[in-house]
Amino acid sequence: MRLFSRKMVIQLRPMCVDDIDDVRTVGQSAWSDLYSKEFHQTFQVPKRSAHNVAFYMDKEPDGCIVAEADGHVIGDVFCHVWGKVGWFGPVEVLPNNQNAGVGKKLISGALSYLENRGCSVIGLETMPETLKNITLYSSLGFHPDRVTYLMEKSLYTSRRQTVYTPQGTSILTYDDLGEETALSAISKLSALSMPELDYSNEVRYSMKHKTGETLFFLRNGEPEGFALVYTYNTSDGSNNSSIRLMTLRNSGSVEADASSLISAAEEFARENERERMNIRFYTGNYSVFNILRSSSYVLRGTNIRMLYKGKIQSGNNVVDINSWAG
Repeated sequence: MRLFSRKMVIQLRPMCVDDIDDVRTVGQSAWSDLYSKEFHQTFQVPKRSAHNVAFYMDKEPDGCIVAEADGHVIGDVFCHVWGKVGWFGPVEVLPNNQNAGVGKKLISGALSYLENRGCSVIGLETMPETLKNITLYSSLGFHPDRVTYLMEKSLYTSRRQTVYTPQGTSILTYDDLGEETALSAISKLSALSMPELDYSNEVRYSMKHKTGETLFFLRNGEPEGFALVYTYNTSDGSNNSSIRLMTLRNSGSVEADASSLISAAEEFARENERERMNIRFYTGNYSVFNILRSSSYVLRGTNIRMLYKGKIQSGNNVVDINSWAG
């Protein structure tokens, strides 16, 4: 008698509120399995926070996608859109359902969504050590574009730190500046880096979901830069903070300006009882690397940014820090 195994039918659909717990479990299982197989580290990765999933779902309702089989969530992917720049990540699949086409189907769904959103630049970021992932993405038409650094600093201090700003400059919060002025300034600063880029929607939803604060660097009353600082828990039990985005006009005093804005972000994180600050950025920003290294940041890891469509222009008008790590 011949035995036939039933082929798994995979269906994609937008994520909903009832999926949040399942998505958190899928992510924990997938990442714990990855660290065990790729890095031989046996530990349970903390779950993504429910706050993080709800934030992403509100920001891109149809771009947060689950893969379902037999009525169960077995995988997920999150899409992110910054103007006409779109990226996705992470892509997560339950270990027992890997190598069955689930990941490819999720990636295809993410690409379709970003194409339909009008993105002219589409890509992702992955760890260079995960050769399986790099091989998969390469086979689907992605190509390596650049390396990004992850740098980290301990924020422990027994006393309040003073933030020094260059003469004629000031640092204000999102509410200080006012939403309309703040978002307009972010759109203009983003476009200096790359015409397709616009961080304003990312900041608007970040402020709506109280993920942290957006700080603005002003010279003679005009916004010259901003930093989106995350202080909420992106995963259970996390006590880290991060500068998710930072754009600063490239002036003759850019190093002093950047140091001032980063210091203000660190002090905000300390006030919110965060223990560490993480910053990811393109390795071509050597001035940022030198600023961070001189401010006690240490290199913790690297990622590879891969592109499916379009090209990332390296503008000289601004210093631009951004993370494509979901």
